[in-house]
Amino acid sequence: MNLSLALTLSPTIQAELGLLRGSLDDVRWSPAEQCLIPLQPLGYLNSRHEMEELDMTLSHLRWEPFSLALHQVGHQMGEMEDRLTVSLTPQAPLLALQKRLASTLRRAGLSLPRRAIVPEVTIAWLEPASPTDLIPWIQRHNLFHSSEMTVDHISLVEHLPSGTGPHLQILEAYPAQPGLALPHVSPLLADEENGFF
Repeated sequence: MNLSLALTLSPTIQAELGLLRGSLDDVRWSPAEQCLIPLQPLGYLNSRHEMEELDMTLSHLRWEPFSLALHQVGHQMGEMEDRLTVSLTPQAPLLALQKRLASTLRRAGLSLPRRAIVPEVTIAWLEPASPTDLIPWIQRHNLFHSSEMTVDHISLVEHLPSGTGPHLQILEAYPAQPGLALPHVSPLLADEENGFF
C-alpha cells in the first residue's frame, strides 16, 4: 500500500474551497473530501510488522491540538502537471508537527522517503500550458482566507491508482493526546539536546 499522513479539512473549509471553483478551461478540480493537508509520505508499506509498528507509533504520538486557516491561492508548476494550491497560516505549529512525526517514525525504525512535503492544499490539477484566464482567476481569489479550524487528529491515507487523477482513501484517524504532551521546548534546544526535531 502506498501510504501517507495528512490532515483533513473541516466541512466549513471544504465548503469555502468550493467557492473558489471557477470557470477555468481544462482544470480538474479535486473533490472536497480529497483536499487534504499533506504531512509525511510513508511510501509503500507491505509487511504486517511495518503496519503494526506504524499503528503503535501513531497511537502514542504526543502532540497538542492547534488552529490554522487557509489563505491565498497559488499556481505551482510541475514537470507533468501544474497545481492550483492554497497556503496555510500559521505554519509554525504544522511544521513542528511534521518534524515531530518524521523524527518519531524514524526512531521507530520506519524508512521514510526523503522528499520534503510542502504544507499546502491542492485544489486542482491542470496541464502545464495553463489556460489564458488563469492569471485573472488567481488575482480574483488572491485574498482568499478561510475560517479557522482546529487540528486535533492525523489521518493515515492510502493513495489508490485512478485514471482521473489522484484518489485518496482515509484508513485511520489518530487523535492528539494533549494530556500526554511534552513540555514546550524551543526547536533549537530540541535539536541539540533531545533530538525531537
